Amino acid sequence: MIGCLRHPPVKWLPWRVCAVESAIAMVSIREIYPKTELLFSWGRYLYWAELRQRDWWKLITENIDAPNEIPIPDWLGTLCYWASSLYVVIEGWERAEFNDPIIDALLSLRNHKDLLRKLRNGTFHYEPEIISPKMTEFLRSSDAATALLWLHFLHEEFCRWLRDCAEVMTTPEIASKWKEHCVDLFGWLPPRPAEEQLTELAKRRDEIETALAASGHDSGHAAVDLRSWLGIYDAAVTGTAERVREYRRTLLAKVGLNPDDYIR
Repeated sequence: MIGCLRHPPVKWLPWRVCAVESAIAMVSIREIYPKTELLFSWGRYLYWAELRQRDWWKLITENIDAPNEIPIPDWLGTLCYWASSLYVVIEGWERAEFNDPIIDALLSLRNHKDLLRKLRNGTFHYEPEIISPKMTEFLRSSDAATALLWLHFLHEEFCRWLRDCAEVMTTPEIASKWKEHCVDLFGWLPPRPAEEQLTELAKRRDEIETALAASGHDSGHAAVDLRSWLGIYDAAVTGTAERVREYRRTLLAKVGLNPDDYIR
């Protein structure tokens, strides 16, 4: 009886399928620009890879004080499912002929992509060996640490690229509509670093500016204090952007690329 609880009621499935079809019907995806349907489809696979990466980070962070005590089947299974899911994202990227200087440079590095392809095949295609070479070659390569860093960095850059797509639309209205469709169709739009905190600061900034405008007093100690607080937001945005920039430059160098060729 308990085992039955592991299986969701079949009656949920038609409703879920209809919900997806309704979301697609509401979106005139071809009206935004020609590759939008490809982009939404690709974003779906990236979101699924994101879900698997969250599983990986959850496993690691819950055992941060004793990483060597993580059971090998848990560690290997979680990592392989995330990494293999990301390879599908790579396939979609290349078939859709999307392009980005940093992502394309990462995909051309050494033989990381080919080893990841073998890992994907060993994960999602049945192998008679309990330890398949296809699954271990990626992790046992001479630069396995760099390969894992490459995997994380590539995932982050895919998310950054998708997020940027929503911010280069022709008008704020189209950008807002596009973001809503991302959530409706495949679950989420990758947030910017510290986005929640910056959004809260921006909300507070707008409240202060509205209060100052309504009071009619733009001088005095109270107004000066409020104006100085507004500078916190600008400093936070600038500081976050600079830290992200340096972080990305550092990762480019660690995987063997010249940061000056991509980020000034």
